[in-house]
Amino acid sequence: MAEATPLNLSPSAALRHIRDVATETSNIVIVRHASKRQVERGITRRQIELCVQKGTITEGPFMNAHGNWQVTLFRHATGEQINCVVAIDWPRKLIVVTAY
Repeated sequence: MAEATPLNLSPSAALRHIRDVATETSNIVIVRHASKRQVERGITRRQIELCVQKGTITEGPFMNAHGNWQVTLFRHATGEQINCVVAIDWPRKLIVVTAY
């Protein structure tokens, strides 16, 4: 039976869940909009994966219009700053909505 989406989600619980799910990079799904922005901004798939795996939450979590918890993650490494907007398709997928 699938795990139900929680009614309340704290930033720390969201981050724990995201890091757990992101250990398997096939669980990170980049939608078309994010893919276009990724190319425009010269961001690689690996940079997005690392942002999702190791980033910190700067906004959220909040329930988006599609009924998924959503956060904005930020990662600063080796002079690069990456932000990813990620929706959690509970329980095992992370949908990258955009990257900048």
